Formats: sequence, C-alpha cells, structure tokens
Amino acid sequence: MTTDGRRPNSPYIPRFRNVYKQETNFLRGYAAGFQAGRSSQTDMSGMGADLKQSLLNPKLGGWHVGSHMMGETIPKESNYVALDQSLKDPYGIPQLKIAIAYDDNDEKMIKDYQEQMTEMFQAAGFTNIRLRDDKRNPGLDIHEMGGVRMGKDPKTSMLNKWNQLHAVKNVFVTDGASMTSTSTQNPSLTYMAFSARSVDYAVKAMKKGLV
Repeated sequence: MTTDGRRPNSPYIPRFRNVYKQETNFLRGYAAGFQAGRSSQTDMSGMGADLKQSLLNPKLGGWHVGSHMMGETIPKESNYVALDQSLKDPYGIPQLKIAIAYDDNDEKMIKDYQEQMTEMFQAAGFTNIRLRDDKRNPGLDIHEMGGVRMGKDPKTSMLNKWNQLHAVKNVFVTDGASMTSTSTQNPSLTYMAFSARSVDYAVKAMKKGLV
C-alpha cells in the first residue's frame, strides 16, 4: 500500500524583512509561496490487461518542493503611464505608453529572498537546491499597480482621496491603478474596500448635486 501525498501545497510565508525596522540593504520586503508535489511514472509499453494495470497503478516518484517570491516594487518617477503622441487606435484614440523597469532595490530583494529560502530549505533537510531568476518582465505577473494614482494635488495625481478624477467628477477609479505600490499581501480586498468607500461617497455627492 502506498500513500500519494499532494500537500502541503500553496502555504504562504508572510513578509519577515524590514517589518519593524530597516534591517537590510533594500527597502520594503517580500512574501513567499511554497508548494510541494510528488511525481508519478506510468509504464505504457505493454498491451491489453498489462497496459490497463500499468495505467491504473502508476509508480510514485520522489518528492519535490519549490517556492516563489512576491516582492514590492517601490514607487519611482521613472515608472509611468502616458498617452502616446503618435500611436492611435482605429478610432483615433491615443494608445497608452507604459514605461516600467526594475531597479537595484528589486535585485537586492531577489538576492536576499534566494539566500533566505536556501537557508530555510537546508534547515528543513532538503537537498539538490537550485536557484532560478527567470528575469520576468513587469506586467507578466499579477497585482501590478499604479498609473492613475490618488493624491491631493491635481498637478501630480489623477485621483483625489475618494478615487475620483480631479478633472472629471463623475469618474471613479477604484482598482489597483490608484495605488502606486502595495505591501506583500494580495490587494483585492483593498480594492473592494476602496470601491465600497467611493460608492458611498458618490451616492451622497449625487444627492447633494456635486457629481
């Protein structure tokens, strides 16, 4: 009899760097995901009843574990969204021009994550530890933010404190575009809170004839 274990899978390692004070050579911090699994091997060389038995009874292989980081990219003026001066869509509307790149702070954070996770894996008794940085471009993951940030000054921000456009009073933006950065937790609940808050304000403003 064999036991086919499929867990633990997708535990969450909360941020533990720079939580209460600045302790590293990079700003902010990162969280990490963790996953584990077991490979299986199926012999498909037989025929008839033998093949059927092989398909129904795959042989279990060794365990493997892995981890990935979720780091915070700090806001910087070099990252921005603007209207393209020449490129337009079929309706003549200017296309978005997005300028975004990682920086030295991000690289230091990645290096620290790899060092810390390697130390944890070794302490847990894992072997054959391999590090990988796939140099994934910004925008290919999830929870990207910024582009229509909120602020008090219309000259430096698009939205006011209610997620309302400074220039167009009947437009509200309540998704990640209003935030220039996030912590290490998934921000979807924050978006929901922003939306509820903005709706409450908009309804009251409409009754007063302000929107």
